[in-house]
Amino acid sequence: MNEAAAMILSVLDDLEIDRRKTSIVAIGNAEFGSSRPPTVHAYELISGPDDLPQSLKAELGIVVAPLDFMPSSNAEQLLSRLRDVHCYRVLLLDTEGHWTPEALRPLGYLEVECPSVAGRCYLYDPEVFNQPREWNNSSDWANPENFQKYRW
Repeated sequence: MNEAAAMILSVLDDLEIDRRKTSIVAIGNAEFGSSRPPTVHAYELISGPDDLPQSLKAELGIVVAPLDFMPSSNAEQLLSRLRDVHCYRVLLLDTEGHWTPEALRPLGYLEVECPSVAGRCYLYDPEVFNQPREWNNSSDWANPENFQKYRW
């Protein structure tokens, strides 16, 4: 196991993610596939989001940055595709500081504390990012029965 794979395993422990029960898509480190989660799909180099099979589904996506082997627009599309199509949660490990919190926040990635990483970690977790809004319910504006009753 290489240094990056060991770092990924320690980050999973820091975030209290049980890697033995979590299916994982790893991008940027193919040697991570030798660890022992139930299902690991590991990709060393891909040119963009279209290189991933449409049927690929996992609970956690792990991206080891920098993604120097692809244009930055493809890297953003990859992070979005992982978030929207392939994975429930996505972890971005940025050891060289290529990403900023301001660039990733619009994509739904929030910076998390990972003491085992010499850099920054960003996590997309819908349970954290997509908090229910009290105004978005059927008793307020979203109720179809009120569409003809009130004028906004």
